[in-house]
Amino acid sequence: MIIRSKKDYFIRFPLGLLLIFIIGISPFLIGMIGASIVEYTSGEPCHEGNCYWGALPWLSFFTMPVASLLFIIYLIIVAIDTAKILKR
Repeated sequence: MIIRSKKDYFIRFPLGLLLIFIIGISPFLIGMIGASIVEYTSGEPCHEGNCYWGALPWLSFFTMPVASLLFIIYLIIVAIDTAKILKR
């Protein structure tokens, strides 16, 4: 059980959703932050052809489906836990 009480529902449910969202977009965030640092330090534009950081956001094609699947599984688990809490 992820959620054992109503207090857990208001704390763990949003944190779980936020974590899944961050997992999904992490390659994009890391790539954009890294690219902006490289552009700032080198003075040259960073893109997919000349910089690793520019190519990193393409990994989102792998992490987004995984995050979507985790989101669905998480919602099912939360629904089951919520039904158990309401039964008590």
